[in-house]
Amino acid sequence: MAKHIPGPLYYAQLGASGLPMIFLHSTPDDHRFWLYQTAHFSQAYRTIAVDLAGYGRSPIPLAGVTIPDQAEACWEVVDRISSGPCIVHGNSMGSHIGYHMAHQRPDRVPAMILSGIGWSPTREPMRRWAERYRQEGIALRHTQVLDHLRDANKTEPFFLHYADMVCALNNPSTVGAIIAMNEALTDAEPDSFFAGIKAPTLILEGEEDRSAPTVGEVVKRIPNCVLEMIPRAGHACNIEAPWDYDRRAIAFLQKLGL
Repeated sequence: MAKHIPGPLYYAQLGASGLPMIFLHSTPDDHRFWLYQTAHFSQAYRTIAVDLAGYGRSPIPLAGVTIPDQAEACWEVVDRISSGPCIVHGNSMGSHIGYHMAHQRPDRVPAMILSGIGWSPTREPMRRWAERYRQEGIALRHTQVLDHLRDANKTEPFFLHYADMVCALNNPSTVGAIIAMNEALTDAEPDSFFAGIKAPTLILEGEEDRSAPTVGEVVKRIPNCVLEMIPRAGHACNIEAPWDYDRRAIAFLQKLGL
């Protein structure tokens, strides 16, 4: 069992056959962040959307939880379904967990598709979110879900409904878990860590994501990495422009024979 995570992660699987494909959400979302992709890709893959520890229906992590702990817990989920390779999708926090999944079992990650990432060696944004949650409490979660979107989408009924849906699973321990994961994200990986990522990697970045100006620094550090920008999307490009995210992901996997 993964350190600091007292029990298996909750996950939803769609697709009865094909190569496994795991989906790792951002904070403060849960596995439903990937609702379009699991519906679409399940026709050809076994899609596995997880609630990371502390989110949705998964157990609350213990003090000291780290991003590598979350990655180990995700591999435990994959191992319940297959002992072979698994394609990794990640957004924001999920992308960082994806990095560690690829490091922990490089022979089992044939490709990664990441989004919502930028370069911030000091990780000050994560520190600020942790402090805001301490001051404002769990009500901030609804605000942060919408904060991931381009400005034009923040008042759209669908996205307001999505934020309501995510927050409906709040419990008294949720805010502490979100704070813990923001704190875990402040532990920045060194350049040598990125150089050790062997999986072919596609980064899909929303043009209106506030991380977009620095995403090139990530691309420079990951070998065999390509970047594509998605117009009319912010930090959550997979849910803001799923038609574009999916099309580009499929083209990337086809080139790899996956």
